Amino acid sequence: MLKPLYLTTGTAGRLVVCLMVLLVVSGCSRQVRWMHPTPSKELLLKAMTDLHGFHVYSGVDTRDNSLLSREDAQKMLADNSLINSDTPNFMFVSFSGNEVSIVGYNQYFRPETQDYRSPMIYRYRGQLKRAVYSLPHMAPVSGDLTVTSKPIENVQLWLINEQKTAYPDFNGTLKFQAWSGEYFDINAYTTKSWDYIF
Repeated sequence: MLKPLYLTTGTAGRLVVCLMVLLVVSGCSRQVRWMHPTPSKELLLKAMTDLHGFHVYSGVDTRDNSLLSREDAQKMLADNSLINSDTPNFMFVSFSGNEVSIVGYNQYFRPETQDYRSPMIYRYRGQLKRAVYSLPHMAPVSGDLTVTSKPIENVQLWLINEQKTAYPDFNGTLKFQAWSGEYFDINAYTTKSWDYIF
């Protein structure tokens, strides 16, 4: 005669945990990784190649270089009185060895002490140290990179409305944004509050 099977509380708990693990593992797609991959040298070279040069932005995550010529943008950086409310955001990015130089214009920046947004010209130069996937659990499908750099020169903002220079709290962490396999933008945020700088 078969004896009925009785489970103690501890045994039942372990059985439930084992079943849950089996369900999760069996339901996972190939995108789930046990170890987070490191971006390859080829990917970093692609990111730098895509980002090197002049970029104009018509909105969030939209690049459109037909909106402004390189020559006009350079004139605006030299004489910010040429900038008006219709001027699109733009950026010059240059990589040389492991150094990055970024100069650009952004319509919106809000200093901590002000309630309104101010247009600005920004400059940054840093030494690239390392890069990791911004969303490692989705890599390499989502190719956004978080890049650590050591500032050679601190981020400098020329606030156009105020006609003054500001130096935001920034530690050199940059975000290389990718879309459909192409890197199209670089972003920087303040260290503590993660406020958007450029």
